[in-house]
Amino acid sequence: MMWYLSRKKEKQSHQLSYVGGKPSLPRNTALPRCTLCSKRLTFMFQVAFPDVCVWERMTLACFVCMRCADERFLIPEMLREHQRGADIPGGFLSLYQRNFRFIVFPTLQAQKVDDYVEETEFYSLQFSDNSDRFDFGKIGGKPSWLLEDETPATYDSSTPMEFLMELVPGLQFSVVDGASPQVELDIFGMPSPSPLEYYQLFLGNSIYLFGTKDGEPLVYAITQT
Repeated sequence: MMWYLSRKKEKQSHQLSYVGGKPSLPRNTALPRCTLCSKRLTFMFQVAFPDVCVWERMTLACFVCMRCADERFLIPEMLREHQRGADIPGGFLSLYQRNFRFIVFPTLQAQKVDDYVEETEFYSLQFSDNSDRFDFGKIGGKPSWLLEDETPATYDSSTPMEFLMELVPGLQFSVVDGASPQVELDIFGMPSPSPLEYYQLFLGNSIYLFGTKDGEPLVYAITQT
């Protein structure tokens, strides 16, 4: 089964899948911080996986740092051998999340974090089996690779990895009034505030997310451009 995701402008209330606004997390979950600059990460989106899905009844929330830029970590760290069928070493999926974080939890535990200061505009995510008008990404099916197939096989030599979802290239996350600009590298390679009125996730590349099929839910992110 495959679902296409599109954004719809509306007010935040009790939606489970959405972009921007305030995250919804299990009670007492600490908002993540960047290990590079120690600043609080910016909430980007979350998706509640539907039934008949490898992570059904689970939600994935994505946070990324907009306060620092390091040329080594503009996109998620790649494996030394990241070709199709690769095995992801044990521990890698926790250690590579330096300036971003994926939080995965049972959907029924989601509670809106009211004291989170919004940085990006809220859009609900609509699910459809029609590919004509989707503008955010897709869940399930097979990845639509821009380049070569980089589907991993296993984590720690034993846990199968499954394709979860992909995000379309060039996504723009509109900032709310008063939000700080995203820090990016200028033409001299120095961190500088972006002049753009939106945030980008991993340089605006196409993003492919894979997850562990069994045990602790862990996410592996691959980007292509």
